[in-house]
Amino acid sequence: MMILQFWLGAILLLIIASVIFLIPFLGAKNNTKSSSHDKRNQLNRALYDVRVAEIEKDDEQGLLIDKDKIINELQHNLLDDINDQQVASVGNKSKLIWLPGLLVLTLGSIAMYWSVGAYQEVNNWQNTLHRYPALQDKLFNDPDARPTEQDLRDIMLGLRTQLANDANDADGWLLYSRLGMVFKDTELALDAIKKAYALTPESVDVVLVYAQLKMQKGDEYSQQQAEMMLAQLLADNPTELQAWSMYAFMALEKQDFSAAIQRWTQMLTLVDSDSEQAGMLRDSIDYANTQMQSQDSDAMSTSNSSLPTVQQSTQKTLESATLDEAGKPIYTVNISISDAVLVPESGFLIVYAQAVSGPKMPIAAVKFALTTLPVSTQISDANAMMQGMKLSDQSEFVIKARLSKSGNVMNKEGDWQGTSTVIEAGQLTPINIVISEQL
Repeated sequence: MMILQFWLGAILLLIIASVIFLIPFLGAKNNTKSSSHDKRNQLNRALYDVRVAEIEKDDEQGLLIDKDKIINELQHNLLDDINDQQVASVGNKSKLIWLPGLLVLTLGSIAMYWSVGAYQEVNNWQNTLHRYPALQDKLFNDPDARPTEQDLRDIMLGLRTQLANDANDADGWLLYSRLGMVFKDTELALDAIKKAYALTPESVDVVLVYAQLKMQKGDEYSQQQAEMMLAQLLADNPTELQAWSMYAFMALEKQDFSAAIQRWTQMLTLVDSDSEQAGMLRDSIDYANTQMQSQDSDAMSTSNSSLPTVQQSTQKTLESATLDEAGKPIYTVNISISDAVLVPESGFLIVYAQAVSGPKMPIAAVKFALTTLPVSTQISDANAMMQGMKLSDQSEFVIKARLSKSGNVMNKEGDWQGTSTVIEAGQLTPINIVISEQL
């Protein structure tokens, strides 16, 4: 709307200025008349000089009785034919005709910019930049500070200006993302945290915020990404309480009470047993246990007859599988590649197990430097990604093998991957995987 007003005003000013500046040209005819008038005046003066000279000669010859009277009459006639004042007035008006146009153009431009221009916004932006260092100090260095909403918005504006000049400031992008979350602008926050993650993918704070924003999006794909990010983070930082808390909440939200209990139990080992936080964790575990017992009661009433058969089948298979010292199965995985796969010169081979139904984060995984393919490896409870979640607890799962350039399970664009068929617990025969799919 303001742009439309600007262009309409600009066109109107241009028309007015054009009309005013064209007035001298429209009066060109009058100027021509004035020029003719000047020539007539010059001719009258010349005739006057000639007549005076003749009178002088006649007077010398004694032909005139009253010379002075004749000359006075001649002068009066000349004055009647010449009007110098009118010519001067016309000339002055022609010279000053541009002043009103210049005045209209100048004042009109100022008025239009004041009404539809960005003067106020630019002025506020400059004032905010001037206050930005003090606002930063207030927010980060004053423990008693209570910044207002306007203070936070001003910090966002100053920070965005700073990031425009230094786009490689990962901490700045992280703070900008958190401020976006404060104002419930999820898209802005997600865009900022992506930039921070691209700069420092190993940062715990960045991964936590990124996972939280993925969880808030709500779609299944984003939830799976968040879960994998947290699983990878906890594999590298097993004592990170905030990550465990988010991880447990994700399980609770999906009503996977068993996984939630396992994760809260792990958190109990990381906090003081007498602390308030420990009490809250125990209450959460009791709640999940109650909900899980309720689920089990419902399941028993609907499938009581089929459960023994499944248990007997699983137990029979386990007895014939390759077992570890605890009597749990060890699975042999043979990995090969198709002819279309472009094997990177350096990288990693990641092999991980994933539940068929339930959370999509890796249950167990092995990773080693890329070697000549095909290759064989083994995976079991010894390769569990986290305490309390074992491969032997799964009745069905799949195993995936990925050629990874970075070694990070989250950075998978351009990697090649293969997936096994559904594996039943305790499978004796080797598991064959062909890597053929590019991600």
